[in-house]
Amino acid sequence: MNQSDSQSFIDSLSSKFNNIVNEFDTLKINVESSQWTETMSILKNDFGLTYFSWLSAIDWENEVSVGDPPKEPVNPHFEIICCLSESIEGNLVLVSTKIEKENASIDSLVSIFAGSNWHEREAYEMFGIDFVNHPNLTKIYLPDGYEGNPMLKSFELISREVKPWPGEVDVEGMPEDGKKDEGES
Repeated sequence: MNQSDSQSFIDSLSSKFNNIVNEFDTLKINVESSQWTETMSILKNDFGLTYFSWLSAIDWENEVSVGDPPKEPVNPHFEIICCLSESIEGNLVLVSTKIEKENASIDSLVSIFAGSNWHEREAYEMFGIDFVNHPNLTKIYLPDGYEGNPMLKSFELISREVKPWPGEVDVEGMPEDGKKDEGES
């Protein structure tokens, strides 16, 4: 579908999807996880969003091992976010869904967007999310036998056992910051 201006594109999406948010000139469609692959097929085939840009996840959790907990309590879950676009008019859409953290799984997009293969493997490895019907859901970064999922907020960082978290910003001080001049007492 060739949209000549962004408002007509938004209007056409709004006629098909009822949960669209437009913030900071970014469209985000929130869908139920059961509608994940159907929504992606519709966006690709009916709206011309044929370019798969990226897919990632967010671990929404109250209990965190590192850093500060959320300012307000959240219902623990994973949010899966995918970015699709088309090259003619430059329309871009984020698609978001929530899945439970217990036995986290969602249908794979590989049959719709081959480019999602690597992104789903990364989310599998880093968050522990199972992408059902993925053709090769194997690790790409971590060594065989590695236990845990490093992007989980509950994941203990080994480096923090050696050196405690210094606060909001993780930076090293300058050597001269810790030394006193010889003339000072």
